[in-house]
Amino acid sequence: MRKLAIATLVVLSVSAYAGDTVTVEGQRINNAGAAAQQQYVLGVKKDFGKFAGDVSFANAQTEGTNVLSTRLEAGATVAGPVGLYARTAIGQKYSNTADFNYYSVEPGFTAPIGAGLTAKVGYRWRSAFATTNGDQTHTMRYAVSYALNKTDAIAVKYDRVQGDNNQKVVAVAYTVGF
Repeated sequence: MRKLAIATLVVLSVSAYAGDTVTVEGQRINNAGAAAQQQYVLGVKKDFGKFAGDVSFANAQTEGTNVLSTRLEAGATVAGPVGLYARTAIGQKYSNTADFNYYSVEPGFTAPIGAGLTAKVGYRWRSAFATTNGDQTHTMRYAVSYALNKTDAIAVKYDRVQGDNNQKVVAVAYTVGF
């Protein structure tokens, strides 16, 4: 597990040279009926006009028990008219109790709301390929980002997750463009 995490970080670091942006995100996950988690995400994205590809590495730690959970994910986003987008992804989750593959689909839209500000609203449906793994969720996603300059941005995000997990996620992200 540790070797895989190190190899993933190396791949993400090297792929930053091929990507257009790198995003670092910190999340506070409040779980209903369970201990909260801190999650950190590192992602690299490459734009190809109306299409973009991305890879990400997410690592969560449960408070009190220090149990770790890691997700590796690759996604593709298609931009539509008037700020509409659709993203699909596949990934793998690793934890002390599980190791399985999953997929997700996320339609949504983005809109400028002021000088340098952009709002984003999306809906993500995620499910493990084998439903016995209990990773089916429905997530409403909200974000506001502020462009610091032409290449860098900061964002505040809120996810409301329901399904096999019941979570409220608050996040702060910093994106560096190249």
